[in-house]
Amino acid sequence: MIKTLSKAFRLLIAPELRWYVLGPLLVNISLFSALGMYVFSLIPELINSAVGYLPDWLSWLSWLIAPVVVITVIIIGISTFNILGNIIAAPLNAFLSEKVEKLEMGANYQPSEDISLMAEVTHAFAREIRKLMYYLPRFLLVLILSVIPGVNVFAPIIWFAFGAWLMAFQYFDYPLDNNRFNFSQSRKWIHQRPISSLSFGSVTSLLFLVPGLNLFMMPLCVVWATLLWLEQKK
Repeated sequence: MIKTLSKAFRLLIAPELRWYVLGPLLVNISLFSALGMYVFSLIPELINSAVGYLPDWLSWLSWLIAPVVVITVIIIGISTFNILGNIIAAPLNAFLSEKVEKLEMGANYQPSEDISLMAEVTHAFAREIRKLMYYLPRFLLVLILSVIPGVNVFAPIIWFAFGAWLMAFQYFDYPLDNNRFNFSQSRKWIHQRPISSLSFGSVTSLLFLVPGLNLFMMPLCVVWATLLWLEQKK
């Protein structure tokens, strides 16, 4: 998997993919910058609110509140960013994934049925809305768990696991959709590979925390997920 990640980094600057990478990259940078500033502006107020909920006899735990709040807010921010960013950039990500598959397979590449650009764009947005409907109930469940006293101590772990699964589901779906897996088939394919899916999602979630690199993560995730799909396909 790490070898494939290294290859994905190299493909980001490949001349054949340059224009396909540019679109998701610009969306990524714009949205991440705006959302990042907003999320970090919330942290001081959230820490003060969380400390205020502690009863007097638990006041000694106040030192633990700040890191828990910071980690939880960052992970929630990354999850939210991925949902919003991929809705906006859905057609661009789909085209990038298709181009990676075509570049890697060469003469063995079999294009899908020829449909209009407008139909492709409409399908990409509809697919993202379907994924959003899948995410929201699970997002709300994790949100509820993260505010239950006692359970909320483990909120960073819960959010990280949810974020890793969301990453895998989001980015593996691009090559699967391009190969005409319907939504149920795509979900089944990902569920049948829990270790590889969570490994991919965990690594990408950690890479999102690296300053500078996080600006390139959307196109990198699309390329890497497509390469991993091709390995499975073989």
